[in-house]
Amino acid sequence: MNDQTLKPSIKNRISDLIATCDFAELYRKYAWKRDVWQNGFPDICRLERGTGDAARAGTLSEEHLKAIARWGGLPGIERIRALAPIRIALFEDGKVARWVRENPENAIRVLGDQIRGFGPTYTSNLLRFAAPELFGAIDTRIVRAFGAGDTGHLHLLDLIATPVDGRWAILSGQQGWPGEYGTWTAILSYTAAELNAAGQPCPHPEAFISAGLRERGIWLDADVEMAFFNYASGKIQNIRRD
Repeated sequence: MNDQTLKPSIKNRISDLIATCDFAELYRKYAWKRDVWQNGFPDICRLERGTGDAARAGTLSEEHLKAIARWGGLPGIERIRALAPIRIALFEDGKVARWVRENPENAIRVLGDQIRGFGPTYTSNLLRFAAPELFGAIDTRIVRAFGAGDTGHLHLLDLIATPVDGRWAILSGQQGWPGEYGTWTAILSYTAAELNAAGQPCPHPEAFISAGLRERGIWLDADVEMAFFNYASGKIQNIRRD
């Protein structure tokens, strides 16, 4: 799926969100451990450089997975296993490959056949760090805020998050996975295009510009995902207070 095939109803909901939310401020207020805007999102920057370089060179390995797992706080890192190297041709001639652009969910399938100990969230994180121009992570906060289950706040995705052993999880066996990851990628691409067309610049930290990871002010899909994550986090907190 690409942003051209999104349902008009979803596009309308995104347009309403853009009209009512300050995406630049949502991005600026993203926070995960050391990764805050004031610090330049240092771990995200490091993981994008390392994972992206490895993806282009065809050298993605178990160590890259464990680095992402440590960043995210995934329990049971010792259970992560992967082929060496992980075989996935994400790039052609320096750009995201056509097969990935046209069906992003197929990248999830290719990785799922080679990796153990990663669920939907962390597999999407791997793609997000490898190719932020196309991919964003999808986690339980996003699914709870925009999915069909817990809150139903803004229905964009036909996915649900499920409580498992005291934690929320996106179960890979549900009907919408991994197809709805293609929808999520299309949502991110559409939102990025709309923000860029409207002249609403993304306030990237200078470190991302100087590292060549971003063009100043231009939203990539992963940047939009960070804003959505912050928005979803606020909605989940409000629900907990109710």
